[in-house]
Amino acid sequence: MINCDLLIVTAPYTETGQPLQAPAIIKACVMEHGFSARTHDINHDFVNLQNSDKEKFELLKKFFSFGTLEDREKIKIVDEYINETVNNLLLKFNPKYVAVSVFTYQCQQFSEMFAKRIKEVSPTMKIVFGGQGISTQGIGSSNDAWAKSLKARKVIDHFIVSEGEVAIVNLLKHGKGAGVDNTDWIQQLDLERSPLPDYSDYDLDSYEGDQIMITGSRGCVRRCTFCDIHKHWKKFVYRKGQDIANEMIEQSKRYKKYRFGFTDSLINGSMKAYRDFIGVMADYNESATQKISWQGQFIVRGIKAMTEEDWKLTGKAGAEHLSIGVESGSEAVRDHMKKQFSNSDMDEFVEQAYLNKVNLQFLMIVGYPTETYEDFLETLRMFKKYKKYQSIVKGVTLGSTLGVLPGTPLAEEHGHDLSLHGGENFWIYEKNKSLTFKERIKRRIIAGEEIQKMGYYIGSNESQLRLLHFLWGVYKNDQTQSVVDLNSSDVNEQKYS
Repeated sequence: MINCDLLIVTAPYTETGQPLQAPAIIKACVMEHGFSARTHDINHDFVNLQNSDKEKFELLKKFFSFGTLEDREKIKIVDEYINETVNNLLLKFNPKYVAVSVFTYQCQQFSEMFAKRIKEVSPTMKIVFGGQGISTQGIGSSNDAWAKSLKARKVIDHFIVSEGEVAIVNLLKHGKGAGVDNTDWIQQLDLERSPLPDYSDYDLDSYEGDQIMITGSRGCVRRCTFCDIHKHWKKFVYRKGQDIANEMIEQSKRYKKYRFGFTDSLINGSMKAYRDFIGVMADYNESATQKISWQGQFIVRGIKAMTEEDWKLTGKAGAEHLSIGVESGSEAVRDHMKKQFSNSDMDEFVEQAYLNKVNLQFLMIVGYPTETYEDFLETLRMFKKYKKYQSIVKGVTLGSTLGVLPGTPLAEEHGHDLSLHGGENFWIYEKNKSLTFKERIKRRIIAGEEIQKMGYYIGSNESQLRLLHFLWGVYKNDQTQSVVDLNSSDVNEQKYS
């Protein structure tokens, strides 16, 4: 038996092929302050269950993610899984505190049942919930009602919404602090990473993604109208490029992993830090036996902002795959979104990525409130124009159609012109009434068909179309939109033309 002050675990279900970073950071931080800590990736165990018992995995996945069971008698299977997980972990680690990383709202069901079972087995053990999944209304929400309810019912002892590496140390030392049991957390403006995330408890070779996550910044330099990240991270803060490169190099040597994934909203928010980073990594890769590669989200910059030399170093530094928020082929639509790049900027960006063999993923939005049919056609023309670059455009993400989220500029600044009609996807924009929900679905179907005909790969296209047809049924029946399981029979049996 391992006796430790703190056991940090992940809650299912998050679809990922690599270890989540938060537990590794928390472990390193509390150990630096003299506490003993261990980590265990329950989510990884759960993901691997599909290899040994696919039917059980699907049943548990639906229940943990959406609280649905087709046969209520099978709740016994859920209870058995929870009990076995709790018993094994407590027997192995015997911790004073158990910290549960609630990554998204779809982790809430498991987390609550897990905590209840711990309290049944060991009533005096302290339980802490942390992570963005504590809120059910997006990253920008300060709604901590679920966590407060659990604390009031003594299911958990504490909760931490953000900046957990600081808050958990304060909790262990003093039993309180900013962000502990409240939403009054303080954003850390110094991200220089010391100590490095500690993955020593993980069998990294068992993760199919074969990469380690890394954080270079928090927040965003843009304020796109459909995004709520600025509500959570009030300021864009970033690490020095040298510091990011040092972490990559050190972690690659320590864990023998040479692929990294950035958690950042954008890697190139600060061009100074980015240039320092790619300069160091390009020099390292030039002589390294095992070259390091990386991927993450990027903002489109024209050649004046991101020069040909920047692009050459980007390729040499190991840029493997960049996800870019293109959103629309129409400048007018992107201007309303506040994307801040022109069609010529986009042309220069894709050309340079092609010349330097850097793969791209296009992230798109079909049916933005101001989108006219001509704007929509401009998006299709853009894909036709970029067919010559298909060797590096590895995928297109179309999603379903735009949802208007609480806390976004669309909701707060244009809300007087938007009628939601019972759901974030059901809105009508008073200044563009012809863009009905039905019309948005039509455009999404056409976009998928036409872009695929051009030879592009569209990720999760079929499941997103089934979701739209399911939502259309909800909309037609004047029902309220809620969380939808993409794998439920209600969605899977949808027919569409």
